[in-house]
Amino acid sequence: MKRVEIIYGGASNEKEISHLTAKSIYENIDTDLYNPGLTDLSKFDPDNFDDETIFFIAIHGEGGEDGKIQTLLENKKRKFTGSSSESSILTWDKVATKRTLIENGILTPQFKYIKNNEHFDFNDSFFSENEHYFVKPNFNGSSYGISKVSDRKFNEAVREAKNYSSEVIIEKSFNGAEYTVALLKGQALTPLQILHDPIRGFYDYEAKYNSQNTQKIKIEDKRIKKYLKEIAEKVFECLNCKTWARVDFVSENEKLAVIEINSVPGFTAKSLFPLAAKYSGIEYKELISLIIEDC
Repeated sequence: MKRVEIIYGGASNEKEISHLTAKSIYENIDTDLYNPGLTDLSKFDPDNFDDETIFFIAIHGEGGEDGKIQTLLENKKRKFTGSSSESSILTWDKVATKRTLIENGILTPQFKYIKNNEHFDFNDSFFSENEHYFVKPNFNGSSYGISKVSDRKFNEAVREAKNYSSEVIIEKSFNGAEYTVALLKGQALTPLQILHDPIRGFYDYEAKYNSQNTQKIKIEDKRIKKYLKEIAEKVFECLNCKTWARVDFVSENEKLAVIEINSVPGFTAKSLFPLAAKYSGIEYKELISLIIEDC
């Protein structure tokens, strides 16, 4: 029986969600096939496990999506779930991801990038051409530090984003429907539309994890579903992802734009990825096995 060690935690502000993901995997893994274990990243040493152990990376954000644990495991020649260190480093960096998308002809919202303590010219034409913006940390997840801004009131939003990353993105806001597409082995699962809690204003941390009013529904429009799948699969390929990921979209009029890709998406039984799999005919236990077997 294969040993599967589920690694969770880390020092990021997403460690609580990581713990929920790991616990859910542990409780639902097929124990006829695998002997599971749980290890907090702070206590993790791959040398404490035999060479045949498979490591299921359940760390969201820093430490799990930024390539650090992937680099460690690659250097030890150990098997682990998900994308390589190179791909993880790329997808963790929102600016690098956006530039790669643009190079591959994939629409992403127009943006400006503030490095470290750089002084920014808010008289740039970008700010006169648009009315609404999102201000985001360049390196972070779970919508921490994100603000929606209008009337060009950026200073407070930039300060908030810098609590989570020294580099900040100011991104044009698309004001239509929001979508997400889970991918398994490079193939798009059933796309979902996210109807966030209207009180929240956008799909922020509270809307994702705490609100009872956020809805995640199947899309009825066959044309939009087909287009979302095609774009998501292209994103997965051009960013060199492996096994699983989730691509998030915004829309405006007829435009669909990619805002980011998550290389270790939320994975409790109620998360977006397992829900998309369920709509695609894959139950949670089977989904866990499919991710493990693709190492």
